[in-house]
Amino acid sequence: MADISSPSNAVQTPHHHLWTDALHSRALAGEARNKWDRGTYVRWTIVTAWTVLEISCQDALNDPEISYRFKENTDEAVRRNGLTPLDWGAGVWQRVRTLQERRKTLMHRFLTESNLFPETSVAHEAIETVREGVVDIYRHAGRPAPHWIIENESRGWDAPQQVGSPTVCRVQADPNDPGSIRIVIVRDGHEYPVEVLPANTDPAPFVQDLLKKADVSIPFALVRIYLGSVLSKEIETRMRGAT
Repeated sequence: MADISSPSNAVQTPHHHLWTDALHSRALAGEARNKWDRGTYVRWTIVTAWTVLEISCQDALNDPEISYRFKENTDEAVRRNGLTPLDWGAGVWQRVRTLQERRKTLMHRFLTESNLFPETSVAHEAIETVREGVVDIYRHAGRPAPHWIIENESRGWDAPQQVGSPTVCRVQADPNDPGSIRIVIVRDGHEYPVEVLPANTDPAPFVQDLLKKADVSIPFALVRIYLGSVLSKEIETRMRGAT
């Protein structure tokens, strides 16, 4: 059987995990039924997204000290790497400065009670600013940005709970044949069959297609391949929200 890679929306690294945290909290902000919950989720989005930007700058510029005094330390790291200075007065880095001030206000100043109840649009702005900043700092450093930064969706509480589509039984496959190959997904501890293949078929391309088309709004924890009634292979998906 050929090697089977993880789905494109699998969470593979700690930085990716933080980014999905930020996307998840933004989704929750949009679903919140009162200003208190919305404020919590918007603040969570801003703080987590900002952390993603900080650690991305650390990685792109190879400087673990970029955090406190963010602008000054970033400028120094850029200079040490022999790169042209960032323009903090326009474009994405001007928006980064605005986001930094908003984060400081939410986390440290609390100037008025209204600061505690930002609108959901503020969470969307934070996500877009951080995404553009991450892409730009890697571009500025001459390095490819991490693949996960393009992700823009994560389920909240109100995501659909139904699972998948009916089982596909391929031509010449007999679900009652003890030699047939079954592909199932596992969600919430239950198995859901998705493919039945003829005996001696390589299931790898079918599993790869399943993982490629996986819907992030209906995550599943595992893919299992059975040869007849015997479990042949189990693949962990590492999709956020899977149980």
